[in-house]
Amino acid sequence: MSYVVYSIKGGVGKTTLSVQISQMLEFTYVTNDSHSSAHNLMPEEKGFLVSSEEYEEIPFDENVVYDFGGFKDKRINEVIKQVNKVIIPTLTSIVDVQATLATLKDVIEINKNIIIVVNRTKNNNKATELKEYLEEELKKLYGKVEIPIIFVRESSILEDSLFDCEYVENKAGNNRFKRHIYRNAIEDMINLKKVLKA
Repeated sequence: MSYVVYSIKGGVGKTTLSVQISQMLEFTYVTNDSHSSAHNLMPEEKGFLVSSEEYEEIPFDENVVYDFGGFKDKRINEVIKQVNKVIIPTLTSIVDVQATLATLKDVIEINKNIIIVVNRTKNNNKATELKEYLEEELKKLYGKVEIPIIFVRESSILEDSLFDCEYVENKAGNNRFKRHIYRNAIEDMINLKKVLKA
């Protein structure tokens, strides 16, 4: 299995999500974004940059999480076609939601196995309203195509995990206090894993 994390918009948490998924599943992390340093922070031989200067095509392989930057890159379509699922992260602002719908339009013609992840949600009604709005829009635009929408709650632990590229549950280990502090992030990643494997 392999996955793509992609949005045409930057700043929606693609890299944080990609790194967490790759570490959670013990997959290789691959990015086409030369402005990202995550591939350098990954454990040895687990993170790679496939810049357009060096790679005419992006190689496809199993057990890879592809983190595709918020810019147009014609090389990504071939990979999107072959992966098991495409994860489109978004935030709760209307600008991010519009970018999500535009990304979805690009992707759905190539691969219908899509998950929308609403990142950095807070425990309030805004995320629920957003989910309802997206579900209505998806039904109008794509009818019976099943697109799960899941939440990943706001967490400094997830953001910080980018620096050591460690999966949050591993980071907490068996320390009961850490597991308590990290519980939302761990729960959200376990939930995401179930949806990825479904």
